[in-house]
Amino acid sequence: MFQYGRVNGYLTIALVVVGLLPLAITFVVVPQLPDSVAMAFDAAGDPTRFESRYQLFWVPAVSLLLAIATIFNARRQANANKESRVAAELVYRRGVRSGVVIGALLTACTIYLLFAAYTGTGFSFSL
Repeated sequence: MFQYGRVNGYLTIALVVVGLLPLAITFVVVPQLPDSVAMAFDAAGDPTRFESRYQLFWVPAVSLLLAIATIFNARRQANANKESRVAAELVYRRGVRSGVVIGALLTACTIYLLFAAYTGTGFSFSL
């Protein structure tokens, strides 16, 4: 993990945490939800489609898989640049940093989905 420098090691840890955080939040919230939750909303914020509460695990699962794939891809690209340690570290940092940003966005999406499922309303676009 710290093979490509200290900062890259900490970024990798952050990526793993950001990948696991939505899953942990979902495991805490889903048991408190009813069996059927709102999954789609119209422009007024009213629910238009109901699904099983376990459908809420899709986004956190994708977030975790994306974090793992990002780490493997960053390592593969960094290993392709073995002749220059600096280039390998920069390539690894670029990949993992992008993964952290995407993971943070997916965490925000997970929080929104759980909030919408918990309250039964979405964001309203009506004036």
